[in-house]
Amino acid sequence: YNPNFPTWDVRTEPLVNPITLEVEPKSEGSVELIVDPLNPINDIGIYAVSLNIRSKFSDELVSVPLKVTILSTESLIGGYVPTVVTSLGIPEKIDPREEVPIKIVLNNQNIIDYPDLIVKLESSLIKETINTQLGPKEEKTLELTAALDLLTPVQEDKLVVAVFKEDRSIINPIVRNIEIVEYAELKPVSEEKKFLLTRSRYDFVSNNAGYEGMFKVETTMLGSIFSSTSPKAKVVKENDKRFFVWDVKLENNKLEVSVTQNYIPLFVVIILLIGIIVSYYIFRSPLVIRKESANLVKKEGGVSEMTVIIHVRNRGQNKLKEIEITETVPSIVSVEREVSLGSLQPTKILGHEKKGTVVKWVIDTLDVSEERVLSYKVKSRFSILGSFSLPGATAVFKYNNKTLTSVSSRLNIGS
Repeated sequence: YNPNFPTWDVRTEPLVNPITLEVEPKSEGSVELIVDPLNPINDIGIYAVSLNIRSKFSDELVSVPLKVTILSTESLIGGYVPTVVTSLGIPEKIDPREEVPIKIVLNNQNIIDYPDLIVKLESSLIKETINTQLGPKEEKTLELTAALDLLTPVQEDKLVVAVFKEDRSIINPIVRNIEIVEYAELKPVSEEKKFLLTRSRYDFVSNNAGYEGMFKVETTMLGSIFSSTSPKAKVVKENDKRFFVWDVKLENNKLEVSVTQNYIPLFVVIILLIGIIVSYYIFRSPLVIRKESANLVKKEGGVSEMTVIIHVRNRGQNKLKEIEITETVPSIVSVEREVSLGSLQPTKILGHEKKGTVVKWVIDTLDVSEERVLSYKVKSRFSILGSFSLPGATAVFKYNNKTLTSVSSRLNIGS
């Protein structure tokens, strides 16, 4: 321990209290000590400093004389050696997008007053000067932040911190290795919205001008169909999600992209479909005629007899009047005069040399949603092989004081 206090300060660096040393039997040990004067020293010379060493096991006390030689007093301030213990805190890896926190701790180990200290920080990227004061035995923490250029390239650097009183450095400069790390990010720039049109702009930025990789923007299945991109992007599906993906090729550390979602074509198609459907319901015929065959009789592998059924239904919103249905039967078959019970009797059955037989029915009125069933039987003297068809039935009627015509589809008979 130090019996010279308060004349001399004996310590270790870093500070350890108490100062201990373990020495194995028949061996030697050493410890490095720092001796500072606590009172002004104005003369050069040799000064005696006593050091007491006590054994932990025997409690024996031994006094060891130390000799401190002062060769010059030029480095002294007010008779004291300036001792300002300085520490520096800074992140080892630095992202240039973020402010760099710097912490400097100054600890004045003696009673010198420093009213005008200058702390300098210097590297190829950071240059700062701090003017401060430090009182006797005072500890002070200086905190500051440094802002770097966002496009500072990836590099290694050294930050040097020195403390000056006037033009004289009073500490050994502190050097810290720092590294600027690579980053790459996608930044939204703007979004312009109009009716069914959205244009989004992005900047992909990296502090590595030679960055190689890709980036993506999430979209939807509908968005991927109705969107355009600049530059052209690929559509990739990952985990049930869809993305626009670009291969990165930077220019001045930046790639500008845009995504335009345009649903106007889809809107136009929907409007057209709605218009077609509405027009169909507005302009469609209110009278529906449907033909079908029943009771087919086959002989010798062909059709020789059958019943033709005609369904007439009012699907309009008003009553139909003076409905005249005309059915033309080709001469390949003949129309039987018999009509099944419950079916409306034909008004006329006329024979024609070229057209065949013409059958007509007249219905005075047909209420909304009302349906009538007409039927007739045809026979052929010879069996009809293969398939054949009968022309569609035609109806002329009045609807809302207008005369309209409706035609059924042809009736196809298979073999």
